[in-house]
Amino acid sequence: MSLKEVNPNSDKSYIDSIDVTNELNFPKFLKAIRLQPFRHIDDLIINFSHPISVISGTNRSGKSTILMSLACSHFDFKKRNIQNGNLERQTWSSLMQFTNHDKQVRDWTYFITYKWGAKTETKRGQRKANTRKWNGIGKKESQFINRQVLFIDLDRILPARNFSKSIFTKAKKSTSTSISVANAGRIENYLSYILEEKFKLNKLAAHLDKDIFKYSTANEYSSYNAATGEEVLIKIIIDAVEATPYSLILIDEIEVGLHPKIQRRLIDALYNIARNENKQFIITSHSPSILSSVPDVARIFIEKMPNGSFKSIPNISVNACLSKMDSLSYPLVDLYCEDDVAKKIIQKAITSIQTDMQVTNFSDLINIIVSGAANLTYSYYYAQKETYQSKRIKTGYACILDGDRKNLKSKSGALLYPAEECLHFLYSNESPEKFLTKTFLKKNPNATLEYHVSDSNCHSLFSKIIENSGCSTTDEVFEMCWKEFTDSTEGETYFAELKKFIINMAKKYSPDL
Repeated sequence: MSLKEVNPNSDKSYIDSIDVTNELNFPKFLKAIRLQPFRHIDDLIINFSHPISVISGTNRSGKSTILMSLACSHFDFKKRNIQNGNLERQTWSSLMQFTNHDKQVRDWTYFITYKWGAKTETKRGQRKANTRKWNGIGKKESQFINRQVLFIDLDRILPARNFSKSIFTKAKKSTSTSISVANAGRIENYLSYILEEKFKLNKLAAHLDKDIFKYSTANEYSSYNAATGEEVLIKIIIDAVEATPYSLILIDEIEVGLHPKIQRRLIDALYNIARNENKQFIITSHSPSILSSVPDVARIFIEKMPNGSFKSIPNISVNACLSKMDSLSYPLVDLYCEDDVAKKIIQKAITSIQTDMQVTNFSDLINIIVSGAANLTYSYYYAQKETYQSKRIKTGYACILDGDRKNLKSKSGALLYPAEECLHFLYSNESPEKFLTKTFLKKNPNATLEYHVSDSNCHSLFSKIIENSGCSTTDEVFEMCWKEFTDSTEGETYFAELKKFIINMAKKYSPDL
């Protein structure tokens, strides 16, 4: 069967919609890994639901440990030996060496679950604390034997020119040879697509695990004097293309050394490779460009909890992921409302949610946008809703209108603001100023205020309360009326409804938040 050329829209549509639980789709598919316990992690389950999975998380959250565990559990895991340059089978002893200062005080155990066509298989690996020996899939007798694994780790970022003078001597005297007997054309096509220029590649020299390449573009030069990013990119593409069909390819911090645009186009190439040859990629990354290049189902975030435990968050949005990694939060939802009174009510709900959930940054995830009249507020919300799928880094959308907008109808009799999932109306069928003033009047009867409630503009009501109470500012009026409202049964019930709506909106865009 002929291979499909890179077509980002077609490749993404195909891969993103494929059902990996179907035995015919990606028949060799690594489904999950569980650490229980392993190193500093007591218990952590990671499920893989997409052919290109991206794991994110803070430092020391176990990302590299997961990649090493996956690689070292396969018999066909080979890398060039940095000591002699030979392609050799790698094991735990190759990747994790212990000094006298590395202490293991408990058994380390992990489980890997595979889909082999219609069959599902789980195997265990372990390193015993007392014997310091690996068993299960941690040693060759029990490893997965029918799949090639490539682990592209951070040793790729050391430029060959910084490695040894020997490689310069070899490159200086060498003649160019083909980069690959079978795949030279494909490798060059992917590089040309990513770099957006015609790119020819030949091999000049090798020394231990380092290579020197000859580049032919508008200019001709060797990788000895090339940018580090070019060398990093070439190593990833060569390894990904040369791997046998159905391989598992693990890439640690894929973005290192690469410009954001190159990162996106590299992901395009990986989509095409996955589609053509059923290769599964598991990648770690902190990059917004990488994270936003895959769908929610492909993203996994490893979070350290306040008690020191770790949990994985699947299906996480880009903004939620970035917020958890950064000291600044990235809004998860743009929440449109009409005015400052509505904003104050929403902020009350968010503050209460933070207290209930015992989190400190929930307010940073909800971006409240005061937009003016109801028709403008709704139109801004509706425009974001309609353009949401076209945005690369997506911010969710929600709208809260005043209660007096709920039953408004057009000339034809249709509701102007029909009920929908992301639309909420504040309490009652009246403006917030009016229902809050009525709440105040229940305990503080006042004929003048009664008149203004019935006959004056609702936006003047808080000023009228100042004239007829001990309050000196509209903020004081709001706080007083809000307390009266939430102390009531109907106020308590409504406040719970409002909080539920806001939580549901956050979970809509990051289900496992």
